[in-house]
Amino acid sequence: MIALDTYKENLYGKILWECYRSKLYIIFLSLVYVLVSAAAVIFAISHNTNHGLIFYFIAALVVALSLWRINRVHNPVALICEKKLLVAVPWSFINSDYHISFRAFYMPVEYNEVAGVSHNWSQLYIGARITGGLVALPVQLSYVSLGDKADFQNWVERKQEEVMENT
Repeated sequence: MIALDTYKENLYGKILWECYRSKLYIIFLSLVYVLVSAAAVIFAISHNTNHGLIFYFIAALVVALSLWRINRVHNPVALICEKKLLVAVPWSFINSDYHISFRAFYMPVEYNEVAGVSHNWSQLYIGARITGGLVALPVQLSYVSLGDKADFQNWVERKQEEVMENT
């Protein structure tokens, strides 16, 4: 079972850096959801005489889902904290025990367990670099800007060095 949690300063320390998707991606996806919502509302209004309230209900559902997704796309995909790295996993990966929420859920990862990222930044490798020692965790880093990807690597390496110095 995957242990997901919201950010808690007492457990993870202060947030040193937040990693977001690129601004262009956020704006584009937000506009897509706004257009889908507008189309659903217009469709419901134009077809309300034939089918009663069902199209209004569907339009309201589409608008609510779109607002939830717009909120989610604006959340950080990784939090570099004093004690642990918190990474957002895709919502489709989340166990059904977790409910749909406006709060961001993250998987806490020890800095010394981070072994690297995949070439397309869709997976974070956790564990020891030995045969059978790595776990590939799906993450949402592929739409992060190139500069933020470099910053992410630098922050993780810096925190790994701090952990090594303290042991």
